[in-house]
Amino acid sequence: MPIVACPSEAFDDAWALVRRVFPRMGPIERLSHVMLRRPESFSARALMRAAGIRDLLAFDVELDERGRVLATGGLYRYRADADDASWLAWFCVAPEARRRGLGQAVLEHMERRAIGMGHTVLRLYTSTDANEAAAQRLYQKNGYVELARSDGLSVTTIFREKRLVPPTDPA
Repeated sequence: MPIVACPSEAFDDAWALVRRVFPRMGPIERLSHVMLRRPESFSARALMRAAGIRDLLAFDVELDERGRVLATGGLYRYRADADDASWLAWFCVAPEARRRGLGQAVLEHMERRAIGMGHTVLRLYTSTDANEAAAQRLYQKNGYVELARSDGLSVTTIFREKRLVPPTDPA
């Protein structure tokens, strides 16, 4: 199935998947559904300002033939590095749909979207949560370099980035 901008009728299911896969989200992360659903609202703009986010660029989903959300991925920019970097967010695959290449497909899709927007770096943060072990392998396999770690109460946050290379035109 193609990966598409999240249709309004699939938003609640997409956000339910994000919450299911990431049960330990922080307060801003928990409220980010407000930013995604209505990015121009006062509440969304206030949340983005508080989090240092310049803008939301995408929230895409992969749907099955019945319209069920199998995977999600998003892009946003922080004010501090908005000129060259996108941040990958809300990247997850439904546990029952894993090991089918969906994570790889969504990751590549988001990289192409970032390149298409003129960004040269894709950054992300993830964690040492056991639920994210397969994602760690996927990031490493795809060239995401670990930049730093930050210890938390129950998990360590891992910051990664990848230099994006636009495809070249065959001459």
